[in-house]
Amino acid sequence: MAAATGDPGLSKLQFAPFSSALDVGFWHELTQRKLNEYRLDEAPKDIKGYYYNGDSAGLPARLTLEFSAFDMSAPTPAHCCPAIGTLFNTNTLEAFKAADKKLLLEQAADEIWEAVKSGAALENPVLLNKFLLLTFADLKKYHFYYWFCFPALCLPESLPLIQGPVGLDQRFSPKQIQALERAYDDLCQTEGVPALPYFLIKYDENVVLVSLLKHYGDFFQDQRTKITIGVYDPCNLAQHPGWPLRNLLVLAAHRWYLHVCVCVSVCVCLCVSVYLFWTLCLPISVSFFPQMHVFISGMETR
Repeated sequence: MAAATGDPGLSKLQFAPFSSALDVGFWHELTQRKLNEYRLDEAPKDIKGYYYNGDSAGLPARLTLEFSAFDMSAPTPAHCCPAIGTLFNTNTLEAFKAADKKLLLEQAADEIWEAVKSGAALENPVLLNKFLLLTFADLKKYHFYYWFCFPALCLPESLPLIQGPVGLDQRFSPKQIQALERAYDDLCQTEGVPALPYFLIKYDENVVLVSLLKHYGDFFQDQRTKITIGVYDPCNLAQHPGWPLRNLLVLAAHRWYLHVCVCVSVCVCLCVSVYLFWTLCLPISVSFFPQMHVFISGMETR
């Protein structure tokens, strides 16, 4: 698990990292594109993957890439959230090994941080879940080498947990849970997407409303001391949220200036009707966050 740094006496929020799941169809398509399109071109390429939150207990949170990863306009599978990334395909094994991975990480982190600062991530929250894939395909031996990275921005201090995870049925009535599911499904249908990675929630005893991140100001106009954020979480661990929550918390602290605000983060597993609440306190803001102090973590090598 990855945890925020800070006062060791505080209970820290820990995150379950992504694992990569590269389908055989992905390698087949990469081979075809290497032979017929890329050839000796090592320029970075845009690719896309997706993650799902309905896996059985015990399976890791996975970011999946399949044959359609090279088609940025390809539809995302039902009940899945898209993730966009960059492919760096090298021509030799030596170039693969010599690649400056630290520089690639820093560049990816800079892109995410710029999306947070500019507000682009509010308009398109998928930008918070960027990934990197460095590959070498030995087409003579059909050996494939890859290095997968899931960059995460880290807040400059730990996130104190006011309350550990509790089931939604301890916070919401059955009627409220049904209303939340309907509101989420309706919002997805309105936006024309199979799933929304993040969303805002406002509720009382009779009504549950959801909205997009970009509508934060109007949605929480009369409610700023305590807010609820929904997360489509690929992690099925009972005690830890998944990787997508990390960059969202940086966005919330920076863009919304949550002054000593209690942020209730809802990790929602809609497919299997599992819901967990984490109650935590965000720092006053990270508007001062200098670029050189954007910490990054999360990588995987094969």
